[in-house]
Amino acid sequence: MNDRHRERIAGAQRVLREQDAEFLIVPASADFRWLTGAQVRATERLLCLVVPETGAPFCIVPMLESDALGAECPWLERLAWEDDRDPWALLAGRLALERRPALLLNEGFRVGPLLTLAERTRCRPAAPALEPLRAVKDADELRLLATAGGHADQVVMEAAERMRPGMTEREVARFVLERFEALGDTDAWAIVGSGPNSALPHHLTSRRKLEDRDVVVLDVGAHTEGYASDITRSFWLGTPPAEAEKVYAIVDEARRAGIAAVRAGVPAESVDRAARAVIERAGYGPSFTHRTGHGVGLEIHEPPYLVRGNSKLLAAGMTHSVEPGIYLNGRFGIRLEDIVAVEESGARRLNDAPFAPVPQRVRG
Repeated sequence: MNDRHRERIAGAQRVLREQDAEFLIVPASADFRWLTGAQVRATERLLCLVVPETGAPFCIVPMLESDALGAECPWLERLAWEDDRDPWALLAGRLALERRPALLLNEGFRVGPLLTLAERTRCRPAAPALEPLRAVKDADELRLLATAGGHADQVVMEAAERMRPGMTEREVARFVLERFEALGDTDAWAIVGSGPNSALPHHLTSRRKLEDRDVVVLDVGAHTEGYASDITRSFWLGTPPAEAEKVYAIVDEARRAGIAAVRAGVPAESVDRAARAVIERAGYGPSFTHRTGHGVGLEIHEPPYLVRGNSKLLAAGMTHSVEPGIYLNGRFGIRLEDIVAVEESGARRLNDAPFAPVPQRVRG
């Protein structure tokens, strides 16, 4: 076990003591990877990391996954089970479930295993106590997130330059995925919303053909050595539709106001408030239909969440999006998104894709 994962396991054990619990159980998930460094898949077969309050962690793992896990984590004790065996008997015996020990269960369990454990012993959610540990990134994580952000900057601008009337949204998305793959990234994704589809924040990229004067929202990302990028830029083809330049300027001002509100020690909701106030003053409040941001790390969406009502304080080392938008149903939408790292006195942008008073015009 390297020092990084030793410290993370020790942090989880501190949480167990603080929560007066005996074991933390983590299924295949981003938290599993964060604690061990190993990437494992979630299937119907039981696979989970068990961290005891004291002592070494161990893993319940299907036999067919055991060797691969051992290659990634030779330090981790593996209790492998074959398909004709009951993994729950294996886990119950190791935890002495007849004593009804207190367990912290992490996110990602299937309903069946979750109910099985809840029937046999005392269970509580682990996420509220563990989230602050993973939300604050170390120097290596920040470096990888900055690299991921640079890849996203490059890909989103290359895609914008490639767009032409007559291309389909899916063709643009396919180009995005190919470019991320060429950069060595994995698990790439793209939301391409053109024309009226740009007014749908989580539009499912379709076969619609891009047309002259379309607004096009490109929301793209991928993973660089496990750490995610997430960027949104908005463009139009040729002459913009009526009101688009005005809306773009308002959203860009809201983005800048949100970033300016970021610093260690402020409530997460204050960033949402700062960005939203700009849009509300301009008369478009009802058209900003989602939170201002979300954390980014091993997952594209993770704490902290920048939303009204979240009074949790931002801490130096957290990384999150700032992504205000205005969506005019049936017409067009504009969203602009950067990832920032929280620092003691402000925010450091991890994206450098250019902005201008109006978006880049892509000629047909």
